[in-house]
Amino acid sequence: MALRRWWPLALLLSTAAAPLAAQDRWLSNYYPYIASAPNTFPLLGARYDYRRDAAWDDPWLSDGSLAATVAFGFNGSQMATVVFRAPGLWKDWRLFAEGYGIKDSRLGYFGVGNDSPYDAAIEDGNSNYYRVRRGRLGGRVEVTRRIAGHLEAAVAAGIVGTEFTALPAPTLFGTEVGSELDETDYTGSLRLVFDTRNREYNPATGALLQAGALVGNAYGRYYGDFRGFVSPFYSTVVAGRLTAVTTAGSPPLSADYELQLWEESRWQYGGQETNRGLAGGRLIDADQLSASLEVRQTILDVGDFGAAGLIAFLDVGRVFPEGELSLTTDGMVVTGGGGLMFRALKAGIMTLNFAGGPDGFVFSATTGWTF
Repeated sequence: MALRRWWPLALLLSTAAAPLAAQDRWLSNYYPYIASAPNTFPLLGARYDYRRDAAWDDPWLSDGSLAATVAFGFNGSQMATVVFRAPGLWKDWRLFAEGYGIKDSRLGYFGVGNDSPYDAAIEDGNSNYYRVRRGRLGGRVEVTRRIAGHLEAAVAAGIVGTEFTALPAPTLFGTEVGSELDETDYTGSLRLVFDTRNREYNPATGALLQAGALVGNAYGRYYGDFRGFVSPFYSTVVAGRLTAVTTAGSPPLSADYELQLWEESRWQYGGQETNRGLAGGRLIDADQLSASLEVRQTILDVGDFGAAGLIAFLDVGRVFPEGELSLTTDGMVVTGGGGLMFRALKAGIMTLNFAGGPDGFVFSATTGWTF
């Protein structure tokens, strides 16, 4: 499969996701955009969005929004995304759809397994050794229905084509996998969601609990992801997350890198979305157990115009071979650190993370909260 064959997918999703009829208060916005990719910061670009603002007391930012983003990194990473979100257009229903084309020029590949070794001395002489180029083109549609109260059920379907290409030799990927790997993954998933967060885009209190099952090409995956938020003081938020994943079958390598969640996806395991003391893609395997604890302290708050503050965090976790997930502390990778938080307007959040762990110092940046 060549990725260029899938270019109509993003166009199809963007067309299908457009609001069906014009409504009051739909606004267009154009603005510069800063993003982060695996082991790459910053990506600079632009975003266009067309949205209808939510009521002041709604937990979501917009009743409906269509956003298109293009961004480029200095080392060759690129991204183009079209995302439609509709949490408040229809009573008891919500819709999420995305199409994307992304090239990660410096994705980490350290081998498979929790004991995959890392030698910093090798990287000093060859910065490509633990890196691989990855291109992705795909999309996903997810429909959610409220069952009762804060309990919801969601069903999703997606497709993604992935091309891995080895960087100039010698590299670990080239040695273990080969010069190229071309994969296509079709997925369908079902999940239950219990959401009591006061705000989806910047939660200070409440919980988000979800459990689901996903079926892909020749594999199945089951997961639980549980997050809680408390605010002991007006300017302080304490957040925690616990995730467990188990996989059966023969997933493609691309699926070992990513965990699909409710209206989002994240790393599995290492990087700015999971363990900030590890490089992106540091640990990959079929199963995972991980936890994070974070304190967010606002120092400067100018309401809806923005804010700035500090964060402190502890990330713990490990991966397992297929079917060997267990509640254990053996082999757990423990990292921790601190960082800076910036918020532009109500929801434009970025964090700069400085962490240390068994592989040394790691810097990462997150567009939005880590969780």
